[in-house]
Amino acid sequence: MLALEARGVPLAVGSINPPPDDFRHSRLAQRQAPVFYPPPGKALESIRRAAEADGSWAPLAELIARHDADYGGDFKAATRARNALYFGNVFREIGVSHVHVHFANRATHTALFLKKLGIPFSFTAHAQDFMVDLGSDELLREMAREAEFVAGVSDFSCNLLREKCPDSASKIVRIYNGLDPAGFVTADAGGGGEILKIVSVGRLIEFKGFHYLIRACAGLKRRGIAFELNIVGEGPWGERLQRLAEEQDVAEEVIFRGVLGGEDVGKLLAASNVFALGAIVDSKGASDILPTVITEAMASGLPVVATRLAGIPEMVEHERSGLLCEPGDEGGLTGALERLAKEPDTRAAFALEGRRLAGERFALEVTAGQLQEAFAGDVRDPGRFPEVVYLASGWGERGPRSADTELRAAVAEEKVMPMALGLHEDFRVSSPVAPSGIEFLPDALVLDAAWRANEEHVRTVQELTDNLEQARIAVYLVEFLQRLGVRRLHAARSDVIDVTWLVSQLMDIEVSCCMEEGGRATHDLPIMEGIDLSIRQTRRKFGPFRFRLRPDPINPAAAAAFIQLLCKTG
Repeated sequence: MLALEARGVPLAVGSINPPPDDFRHSRLAQRQAPVFYPPPGKALESIRRAAEADGSWAPLAELIARHDADYGGDFKAATRARNALYFGNVFREIGVSHVHVHFANRATHTALFLKKLGIPFSFTAHAQDFMVDLGSDELLREMAREAEFVAGVSDFSCNLLREKCPDSASKIVRIYNGLDPAGFVTADAGGGGEILKIVSVGRLIEFKGFHYLIRACAGLKRRGIAFELNIVGEGPWGERLQRLAEEQDVAEEVIFRGVLGGEDVGKLLAASNVFALGAIVDSKGASDILPTVITEAMASGLPVVATRLAGIPEMVEHERSGLLCEPGDEGGLTGALERLAKEPDTRAAFALEGRRLAGERFALEVTAGQLQEAFAGDVRDPGRFPEVVYLASGWGERGPRSADTELRAAVAEEKVMPMALGLHEDFRVSSPVAPSGIEFLPDALVLDAAWRANEEHVRTVQELTDNLEQARIAVYLVEFLQRLGVRRLHAARSDVIDVTWLVSQLMDIEVSCCMEEGGRATHDLPIMEGIDLSIRQTRRKFGPFRFRLRPDPINPAAAAAFIQLLCKTG
């Protein structure tokens, strides 16, 4: 995605699920694209009911019925359709012309429903995703048939896809996962003294084969080869692998580093002599296909010891850029590592050839260009991101003082994106007006990731307020609004004025607000300076501001006029 943006391709990201934790690679700070997440389940269901009422749900309902009959309820066609309805609304609003999905799984299943809404799609497939995770060759064939094109990440993947989807063979293209070789520090593969420094990176799961690698390193120790093995990653096999290292008497030599950021991984690669990965096919039939970590190791100037599995031989050329053995052959791994320990010149020669291959075959400028070419004329700059975000505390307020009238008017205005921090307590799924077109705060893990990644903003906002919840929301909003290129943030009522003010202290943005009679912000922040105003015993300074009176409750015509006023400059 970063490479496509660098080539001028305008992107927006739709993420069906929140991240599994709050860790974020530092390189993501370069991302320009905003990320959209589905709203709460009640809101999704309300959107569906509204679409049912206006008839736009009908084509999705037909596809749900067919998929339930053809593939069974476990494939959750109704869930895929609800997510597609939400993303379809968002993508049309911001002018997205094509959806590309990575992995042939639930997201690509969702894209089938997006196509029913008029948005074409393509997808990238690996092998495990469609061989194991998807669970249906018939569904794979339907996805390939409906896609504009299908990208396989290796020749191995493309051949599997063509075997399973022969009618779509002509639209299957190989596009390797790429990287920027210039971003890696070259290791001194041939140096390092008498201790062989081995590094391996991956999730601690069965098919990564770390158990074979640890036993292979125990074999090195028995042969009198001094070594150090650094394993980067975490996963369900973590404790099991640590016990294995103890049982094999290599607990001191095998160091479990946990999860590291991209920069720290790069430093560790640069300080190593060899990269090793003992990948296998696991007990469920899953395996690595084209491990990105191998390409990164090659780009770092490291020789690679790995297994002849799936697409790995397309990456590592045996006896030229590394050494390959059969999956599960721990003796073969031991022998390969022993040879490289004793032959520093061979390590250096393999490293040089691997770095050359990484720069020619897997360079991002090559692979991103291939993907952009595959998009062809489907991608254009929509130029339709909103200029104003209308911020409300919640959606679904009832009663004569409801702010939802303005929210509905904000939905109708192309230049305005309404955003709610949540659903009101009395929100009803059966409400006749669904929150279609309203954005919501994402999962707490997304807020935590933004908090963790923006240290400077965190320091600033902590000096301004002791309200952690408001601070976290503000830091996330700054990141989101900057990527949208929003010009103004409007606080719909007093209960979101403080968050709006915090945002204004962290970024250059126009702010405006509405204050209802008797309303007050939750914390005593110096929102503006100038005019003294007393609100419920709280002294505050407001100004130099223009004040306007508008009726409350506000009628639809007045609400529309007010939303249009927000779009004006100044």
